[in-house]
Amino acid sequence: MVRPPYIDSTGMKKGAWSEEEDNKFRAYILRYGHWNWRLLPKYAGLARSGNSCRLRWMNYLKPGLRSGNFTQQEKDLIIQLHVQLGNKLSG
Repeated sequence: MVRPPYIDSTGMKKGAWSEEEDNKFRAYILRYGHWNWRLLPKYAGLARSGNSCRLRWMNYLKPGLRSGNFTQQEKDLIIQLHVQLGNKLSG
Protein backbone atom coordinates (compact mmCIF):
# COMPACT_ATOMS: atom_id res chain seq x y z
CA MET A 1 0.00 0.00 0.00
CA VAL A 2 1.28 3.48 -0.82
CA ARG A 3 1.63 5.98 2.00
CA PRO A 4 -0.26 9.22 1.52
CA PRO A 5 1.82 12.29 0.67
CA TYR A 6 2.70 14.79 3.39
CA ILE A 7 3.99 18.37 3.50
CA ASP A 8 7.42 18.91 5.09
CA SER A 9 8.55 21.97 7.07
CA THR A 10 9.57 23.85 3.89
CA GLY A 11 6.14 23.43 2.30
CA MET A 12 7.25 20.78 -0.22
CA LYS A 13 5.00 17.82 -0.82
CA LYS A 14 6.62 14.43 -0.33
CA GLY A 15 5.39 10.97 -1.20
CA ALA A 16 3.31 9.50 -3.99
CA TRP A 17 2.16 11.66 -6.88
CA SER A 18 -1.59 11.99 -7.45
CA GLU A 19 -3.24 11.64 -10.85
CA GLU A 20 -4.18 15.33 -10.69
CA GLU A 21 -0.53 16.33 -10.13
CA ASP A 22 0.60 14.10 -13.00
CA ASN A 23 -1.95 15.62 -15.36
CA LYS A 24 -1.09 19.19 -14.36
CA PHE A 25 2.64 18.50 -14.70
CA ARG A 26 2.31 16.70 -18.05
CA ALA A 27 0.14 19.47 -19.49
CA TYR A 28 2.58 22.17 -18.39
CA ILE A 29 5.64 20.43 -19.89
CA LEU A 30 3.90 19.58 -23.14
CA ARG A 31 2.85 23.22 -23.50
CA TYR A 32 5.99 25.07 -22.33
CA GLY A 33 8.71 22.41 -22.27
CA HIS A 34 11.21 21.85 -19.48
CA TRP A 35 13.66 24.71 -19.21
CA ASN A 36 14.73 24.89 -15.56
CA TRP A 37 13.86 22.00 -13.26
CA ARG A 38 14.34 24.09 -10.09
CA LEU A 39 11.82 26.76 -11.13
CA LEU A 40 9.41 24.58 -13.09
CA PRO A 41 7.29 23.33 -10.12
CA LYS A 42 6.54 26.91 -9.05
CA TYR A 43 5.30 27.90 -12.51
CA ALA A 44 3.42 24.62 -12.98
CA GLY A 45 1.60 25.15 -9.69
CA LEU A 46 3.09 22.13 -7.91
CA ALA A 47 4.39 21.94 -4.34
CA ARG A 48 7.22 19.59 -5.33
CA SER A 49 10.97 19.98 -5.58
CA GLY A 50 12.60 20.40 -8.97
CA ASN A 51 14.45 17.12 -8.56
CA SER A 52 11.21 15.28 -7.81
CA CYS A 53 9.67 16.75 -10.97
CA ARG A 54 12.70 15.87 -13.10
CA LEU A 55 12.72 12.27 -11.87
CA ARG A 56 8.96 11.92 -12.34
CA TRP A 57 9.24 13.16 -15.93
CA MET A 58 12.29 11.09 -16.89
CA ASN A 59 11.16 7.83 -15.28
CA TYR A 60 7.36 7.82 -15.64
CA LEU A 61 5.72 10.55 -17.71
CA LYS A 62 8.01 11.23 -20.67
CA PRO A 63 6.26 10.41 -23.98
CA GLY A 64 7.78 7.46 -25.80
CA LEU A 65 9.16 5.95 -22.59
CA ARG A 66 8.92 2.20 -22.76
CA SER A 67 8.81 -0.15 -19.83
CA GLY A 68 8.47 -3.88 -19.70
CA ASN A 69 10.27 -6.82 -21.24
CA PHE A 70 12.77 -6.72 -24.09
CA THR A 71 11.51 -7.59 -27.57
CA GLN A 72 12.92 -10.64 -29.32
CA GLN A 73 14.95 -8.35 -31.61
CA GLU A 74 16.51 -6.62 -28.58
CA LYS A 75 17.29 -9.97 -26.95
CA ASP A 76 19.01 -11.16 -30.15
CA LEU A 77 21.06 -7.93 -30.28
CA ILE A 78 22.17 -8.36 -26.66
CA ILE A 79 23.27 -11.94 -27.33
CA GLN A 80 25.08 -10.92 -30.53
CA LEU A 81 26.94 -8.10 -28.77
CA HIS A 82 27.81 -10.36 -25.86
CA VAL A 83 29.32 -12.91 -28.24
CA GLN A 84 31.23 -10.12 -30.02
CA LEU A 85 32.40 -8.15 -26.95
CA GLY A 86 32.18 -10.58 -24.04
CA ASN A 87 31.61 -9.39 -20.50
CA LYS A 88 33.41 -6.04 -20.91
CA LEU A 89 31.77 -3.30 -18.93
CA SER A 90 33.97 -0.49 -20.18
CA GLY A 91 36.73 0.47 -22.61
